[in-house]
Amino acid sequence: MENYVINGNVIEITLKSGKVVKVDKNWADQTMKALDLNLDETLQMFLEDNDYLLNEEQEALDKKAKGVVKPQAGDKTKRKPREKVQKENPTKELIIAEIAKSLQALGVQDLKIENKAKLITFNYANESFKVDLVQKRKPKA
Repeated sequence: MENYVINGNVIEITLKSGKVVKVDKNWADQTMKALDLNLDETLQMFLEDNDYLLNEEQEALDKKAKGVVKPQAGDKTKRKPREKVQKENPTKELIIAEIAKSLQALGVQDLKIENKAKLITFNYANESFKVDLVQKRKPKA
């Protein structure tokens, strides 16, 4: 705050940046009386409370808070995806194992079980194949 001028019921404060901020003189008088402050301290408090000026305590809290910002709704920042926990399905695992045995009996090449309960890839007669096992849901009653 560089200086201030009292114009009737308004105090005009000129900031270092050249911006002029207006404060109600009645509010300033009531605040000075209630908090036992002088006019300079009251205007300084007004500027800090309304984010025209920052004090050391506010700057320290701002620096601390910047590292703890939580993502807001609609925020485009990437979040760490949750690890997917796949449920064990012994029936599907058994079926995939039996299909793999049958394919080996046919003489397939490069047989790979990509997922023990879902996917087999292999080559047969110079062509690539994939078997993807999908379990259908039970019909609703």
